Amino acid sequence: MALNYYYRKQVIEIFEVDESFLDTLEAEDLVYSVQEESTREKVFPPDQIERIRIINNLVNDLEVNLAGVEVIMEMRENLIRMQRQFDQILETLVKELKTRLPD
Repeated sequence: MALNYYYRKQVIEIFEVDESFLDTLEAEDLVYSVQEESTREKVFPPDQIERIRIINNLVNDLEVNLAGVEVIMEMRENLIRMQRQFDQILETLVKELKTRLPD
């Protein structure tokens, strides 16, 4: 398995959370883990580590409940998706302008 994957035990140590916290996040579909092929242990991909970091900050630092976390994470994903769309539109516009404007 790639080095970027983190075992549950590592995630618990890094973020100083209980195993039940990760279980809850998975049960609420806020994060997901995958099974490592050789050991059959659950591991978290890098994008899920980032989600766990954000969720942990929201819950512990800002005291947001899991329902609020779900809304915030969905809004975050929508903003990221819109930013990518905007970047693509801007890139297309720049290309079009370059072809129309004389050097």
